[in-house]
Amino acid sequence: MMIFTLNVFVVYLNVNILWAADLLRNPDFERRNIINPWLCQSCQASVVDTSYHGDRSVEVTNRLKIYSGLTQSFNVEGGKHIKCRAFIKILNLPHDKMSVKVTMMSIFSTDGITKYEVIGVNKYFQPKYGWTEIGGDLLIPQGTSSVKISIRVDDPSVNYLLDYSSCQYIYHDVNWKTKANQRINNIRKGSLTISLASSVPSSTSGLTVQIKQTKSKFAFGTAIKAALITDTSSTYKAYQDFVYNNFEWAVTENALKWKLMEKTMGNADYAKGVDAVNVLKAHGMKVRGHNMFWGVDGHSPAWLDGLSSTEILQQMHMRVNGMIAHTYGLLEHWDVNNENIHGDYFEQKTGHSNITMEMFNWMHSLEPNVKLFLNDFAVVNTHLSTTAYKSQGKRFKDSGVPIYGMGVQSHFKTSHLDMDVLKYRLDKVAEVGLPIWITELSILDTNANDKATALDDVMTLYFSHPAVEGVLLWGFWDGGVFDKAIALATGSNVTPNAAGTKWNELFHQRFRTNESHSFDGSTSIHTRAFLGEHDLVIKQNGNIIHTETINLDHGGKTATVHLQGSGSSVHVSHVAFG
Repeated sequence: MMIFTLNVFVVYLNVNILWAADLLRNPDFERRNIINPWLCQSCQASVVDTSYHGDRSVEVTNRLKIYSGLTQSFNVEGGKHIKCRAFIKILNLPHDKMSVKVTMMSIFSTDGITKYEVIGVNKYFQPKYGWTEIGGDLLIPQGTSSVKISIRVDDPSVNYLLDYSSCQYIYHDVNWKTKANQRINNIRKGSLTISLASSVPSSTSGLTVQIKQTKSKFAFGTAIKAALITDTSSTYKAYQDFVYNNFEWAVTENALKWKLMEKTMGNADYAKGVDAVNVLKAHGMKVRGHNMFWGVDGHSPAWLDGLSSTEILQQMHMRVNGMIAHTYGLLEHWDVNNENIHGDYFEQKTGHSNITMEMFNWMHSLEPNVKLFLNDFAVVNTHLSTTAYKSQGKRFKDSGVPIYGMGVQSHFKTSHLDMDVLKYRLDKVAEVGLPIWITELSILDTNANDKATALDDVMTLYFSHPAVEGVLLWGFWDGGVFDKAIALATGSNVTPNAAGTKWNELFHQRFRTNESHSFDGSTSIHTRAFLGEHDLVIKQNGNIIHTETINLDHGGKTATVHLQGSGSSVHVSHVAFG
């Protein structure tokens, strides 16, 4: 029996060693003058005594083509996911460019057909960034036995250093959800002790306490249509009620965007967005600001294109000053320059390569208490920009920019999600060391039951991740979303479908505390409750004799209920907290 147990352990250990083994050889270039089995395709490579990790790296020069660079082939198992990374240092720029694009590419053959697929891309790379991580993940198609990775820079005149590379399988964890629920219990709940104290001996018979959560520390929210939320007729009352009953945070989907607010220069319409914010706050909701600027071409006022760089800078300052003057004290967050890893409009128009960092500084100087965010897509729903976003966030944080968090959009185009890969991508963003907010969650599927299952999985993972502080849906009603297939509620009555019912279950039940305890024969109760605001409802024989509001945080809370009287005339004199 002991031999059998030992054999099982050895097999288990070997399996995990196999999963952890690196697929690349010579990944760190520590052998002097040896780059094998790497090849330098249409370029020259040499090992040099400078590095990101260890003592050496490889320098790539004399590149003849855009695709010229380091490559390595290795064996793989079809149907598996791999994660790859390397650290690159760009040594020069073309004379006419502010940045270059760096891509980690995969090349493989499936069923006799050669395919090229991007593992990860960083569209805007500059030498001053220094050593920067590149990479991503890749699903190996069935029938594929080997993969070649290729490091590419989109201008052949650019030389670079490469170091500390790796490709590994992403381990499939059959117990991911059990572990996630354990993390939820550990990080989303706090200890709560409720004790009774009385100046005279009295029976605790019939005394109970209900712990009823009224607000969550974790943010559960949605994007809203400003016109629908400010409508004073009865037309959209069902929509408004759904918002106020099932969310605690909101973000205006479009009403605060510069292009839509100021269609002609100097004529900004603040009322639509600000009125919506005021209505939401009047209903006790917290609101995110989305967005001050939007870096992707086509999403800024068209009239900016005709201005000089100096004039654009002036208009940008006027945008910040005017917007904050109208929203000061109303918003919790701002997305500063939306989707900046996918668009460098303001960098190009102003000629300032650090203009997004400057935006953060401008806004922070005017309203220091608002938390400022990057916000981007293709970060967790695909592999393309995960590592690029992580690298940008780390650069901002290390530069001392007043950035609070990383906004991750999360637009899933299917309900069939690989949770191991999603966790890997979320963990990669968390390596920045800043809070993560899921700012635009949507799951596109016409099958509401499949969508509900996916929502359960995604919310469980997000709620369990220690870096994630909140999740906002990108709309919920089929009458007010970019695609009806993402809807959680339908029709004029805003009736929840299966996915909407799932959201309500998570928000009102699974991720919220509402429990009752009896003191019968005891003077204290110990429990763990979700973090946030709660009403402690003290009852005697079912009748409420006192209600006290408490805020539970990670440090836990002790509430001592001081009683007076005896028998049926017991009442609460006060509640002390420790």
